[in-house]
Amino acid sequence: MELFFYTFLFIFWTLFGSFGSVVIYRLRSNEGGIIDGRSHCPSCDTTLKALDLIPIFSWLIHKWKCAYCKKKVSWIYPILEVVSGSLFALIWYFLIDINLIFMWDTLEIIKLAFWLIIAFFTIVYTFYDILFLEIPESILAYGVWLTGLALFAQSLIPGFTIFPFLPGAYESIGIVWASGILTFAVISALYVIMTVGLEEKYDVLIFLGCLASIYLFWAITGVALWEIALLNGLIWALWIFTFFFLQILVSGGRWMWAWDLRIALLIGLPLWISFAAPGTMLTYLAGSFISIFIIIQSRIKHKWAAMDTQVPFGPFLAIWFFLTIFYQLEIQNFIEIYF
Repeated sequence: MELFFYTFLFIFWTLFGSFGSVVIYRLRSNEGGIIDGRSHCPSCDTTLKALDLIPIFSWLIHKWKCAYCKKKVSWIYPILEVVSGSLFALIWYFLIDINLIFMWDTLEIIKLAFWLIIAFFTIVYTFYDILFLEIPESILAYGVWLTGLALFAQSLIPGFTIFPFLPGAYESIGIVWASGILTFAVISALYVIMTVGLEEKYDVLIFLGCLASIYLFWAITGVALWEIALLNGLIWALWIFTFFFLQILVSGGRWMWAWDLRIALLIGLPLWISFAAPGTMLTYLAGSFISIFIIIQSRIKHKWAAMDTQVPFGPFLAIWFFLTIFYQLEIQNFIEIYF
């Protein structure tokens, strides 16, 4: 019965993978109607029928070609659908109490909705990065602010727990609201660094101002920052941001891009220090080794000709993020035993 239930979830959630491919295409082409527009073939512009939109099955039945113009349909679409169905089913399995969902528990439903939305955003930015070697700002911005709101709610509302390894409601409501204002100010300042395009010296000054404001908050209030879920998430998101930001400064933007900083905020906010620091380093090393392998393979294929070979880093961060979320307890036990 359990296997049947999760199989049904997988099949159902592949529909959102199909919708994700529409979002990616329309974000790229600046085409409107993401919600209410009709799906169509990007090659011949023929409006697709219901039978053409069945996840995975339609791609197979039409032999990975458009049913109308016969142009090949990329393999990325069924992979996106499979990943979506698998990830959403895994969220139900690892993070959600199904019994509470069937009892219409409000907090558990909110928790489910949050993680499904974050998973959808992650899938969209990951496959957008794979396809186009860049990430749309809107997707990451929505994810960052939604995560910040969820952290604020966990810091403020007793019994509201979306992030199990972060602290629950803090005893002082005034301190929570003050931490919310601080977090909003810091993230807004970081977005100035990421989007405005100032000179590097101004970016550094803004960044140092963010660090100084967090220090002043601690010095004035005397609060242990890691005891507040919102500030705990902010600190380690800022840690990952710093790691990437320094590489951009040193390399002049050749090693990392601005959207990597935005991913740092999105994946750093929900994580605890035991996961954020070592996980980032391991992911960076794994991504570097795989990237070097791909670059060498590409150079050999082209007989070592000079070429611009870029490898998307977003997928590595997305995989690490959800593995960490799903296996928090196992990772924590491993760290306690061996470190």
